[in-house]
Amino acid sequence: MSLYSKIPHKENVTYSLVPGESGDQHWLVRFTEGPFAETVIQYGAIKLIPEDEGKISFNFFVESSPDPNLTSEDVDLQLWSGDVLEEILRQSLQDGSAQIFEEPTQ
Repeated sequence: MSLYSKIPHKENVTYSLVPGESGDQHWLVRFTEGPFAETVIQYGAIKLIPEDEGKISFNFFVESSPDPNLTSEDVDLQLWSGDVLEEILRQSLQDGSAQIFEEPTQ
């Protein structure tokens, strides 16, 4: 269960992963339930914050949405996207498909 949404997120239930355009190596996320149903986003940089255990920093942008005015500046969409990202990361770590790299020290 997420901190923001009242329903637990699950792949192919509340969201689905959609391949990017031909030749791209990124995946898009389409929300299938909830307040942003049929909105498609793309996550950008994702960073785990070790000083603040359990926190994630990320950015994203809206690829498409039934709401033409919806942007990544919408706080509710930010919270919803963060909850879905947490589930994607949790599932990826559980099934071994996640690739986590430490940021090089300068």
